[in-house]
Amino acid sequence: MISIGLVLSAGGPLGDPWHSGVLGRLQEVAGWDARTADLVVGTSAGSITAVTLRAGVAAIDRKIHMVGGPISPEAEEIYARIVTPYTEPEAERDWRPASPKMALRAAWPPWRVDPLRLATGNMPRGTRSGEPLETRMNELMPDGWPDQPLWITAVRMSDGRRVVFGRDDVRGNIGQAVRSSAAVPGAYRPGKVGEREYVDGGVHSSTNLDLAATLGFDLVIVSSAMTAAPGSRSWITDPSRAWFSSKLDDEVAEVRARGTAVLVVEPDGETLGDLDKTAAEARANATNAGAASVDRALSGSDGAGLTELIRRATADQ
Repeated sequence: MISIGLVLSAGGPLGDPWHSGVLGRLQEVAGWDARTADLVVGTSAGSITAVTLRAGVAAIDRKIHMVGGPISPEAEEIYARIVTPYTEPEAERDWRPASPKMALRAAWPPWRVDPLRLATGNMPRGTRSGEPLETRMNELMPDGWPDQPLWITAVRMSDGRRVVFGRDDVRGNIGQAVRSSAAVPGAYRPGKVGEREYVDGGVHSSTNLDLAATLGFDLVIVSSAMTAAPGSRSWITDPSRAWFSSKLDDEVAEVRARGTAVLVVEPDGETLGDLDKTAAEARANATNAGAASVDRALSGSDGAGLTELIRRATADQ
């Protein structure tokens, strides 16, 4: 039996549409149902996609939904669980540093400075609230954490350590985990579980792919909206995307060194522009960009072998 892990990256407002395009296209071309993944790891926007899959919505329905098409009655029934309107209530800005302790840990020792944690700890808390998102995710998964493995990443404000909801010995329901994972520093107020506060898991890594390194999967599929394909990266025009790309390269090497095949689907020069738009059609554009990037990824030198591996996993379903 072929085992597959699925890793869904951060990506801002267009991250979820991107992932929907990627996974829907994989279902179209290889027959693979992402709901059957042996593990789903979600970071920030990817945590929303991950929860929706574990709630039972098929990837092809997600893809169709994002471009405004009709979805299956099964998907309609699942989406109908969500009754809370999506809003982002705002509070007055607290200009004090969010976590001096995190910043201090990130700056010492000086030869191992972590720039993202350093910036996160020094910047003020965001103003927007993720409480409606938390409520909606709990409505989508009314029975709580699923039996199938679902890991949602966040970073603890008190010390800057990565926390993996659904794996680590930490409290938190589905909604709290997603709210924490998607709490973009400086934009959203941190998520909270008990007295502990958490921010976006992307502060550690846009994908957190390293979590799958030692698990012995035959294949890990990575949908990465915040990186760029080799040849489309620039430290001058888009240093943040280049930073996340470099980190992902290291994580991919770590997983492959353990004998696991990795399929990375990320934007290239032709699709990057579709992830920078804010117009009304941006969601559909990002979805289609994700789908097109699957075709590009599978047309490479390793594409035939990876496609066959996915189809073998599909046959096992």
